[in-house]
Amino acid sequence: MSDGRAIKARLLSDLDDHMPRCTVPDSKTGKLCSRPTSRASKDGLSPFLCRYHQQHRQRHGSTWCKTPKAKTFEPYLKAALGILEVKHDDTFVKAALSSIQHQLDNAGPSEIATRLRGKPASERARIALARLRDRGVAPDRLLAIPVAIRALLQEADGYFLRDPEYRQVAVAKAVHRLASGTHKSWDLHERDGRIRRIEMHAYPRSSGQILRYLGELIEGEAELVIDKHLDGVLKLKIARYGKFEPKSLAK
Repeated sequence: MSDGRAIKARLLSDLDDHMPRCTVPDSKTGKLCSRPTSRASKDGLSPFLCRYHQQHRQRHGSTWCKTPKAKTFEPYLKAALGILEVKHDDTFVKAALSSIQHQLDNAGPSEIATRLRGKPASERARIALARLRDRGVAPDRLLAIPVAIRALLQEADGYFLRDPEYRQVAVAKAVHRLASGTHKSWDLHERDGRIRRIEMHAYPRSSGQILRYLGELIEGEAELVIDKHLDGVLKLKIARYGKFEPKSLAK
């Protein structure tokens, strides 16, 4: 039996090998989700999660915790960029910047966002790096992102997750925002002589395995810098912007 037919057979099977309801508790009430698992509703293979929480994990790296908003993340990013500017001659910083530049230089050609469907995650991550390079995104900016994410998660401990998958997805989503899509325009000449502009805005899907692959790659280049300079980033962030305020998450 082919893989596709085997998956379909599992999908339609009546075997009692799954939970009837999603096992994710509500972050506010603590009550379990009332939706059927995707296996129970026969629209997926997960025996413990409903379709909604599966998709939430694909997008955010967690079944319940969302990725930090750009506004929440911004002070930490500015502090990280400030520390990297001051420590530009530091051995660990120089090595990380050189390695990230190597990744950008060797990412190969970029592709427009509409041609990414069906490509493996590793290939789409490479193309994402190529788009960043073509947009002129500096290695300093890419290095600052995982440092800033780690600083945010440490100071806001208890409000965000700190496990590797969540961190990597948060890093990748911040990287994606720097060169998120393909934008083109054409001038169409009408019969009456008027010129009508047509625009295309296509964005790659910011979910799935590519986020884990890209986030792990970028974070891996920053590990030694994080170990050495995380405390400095946190001190600078607090000195400039104050301590983390939970109420800021509601804005």
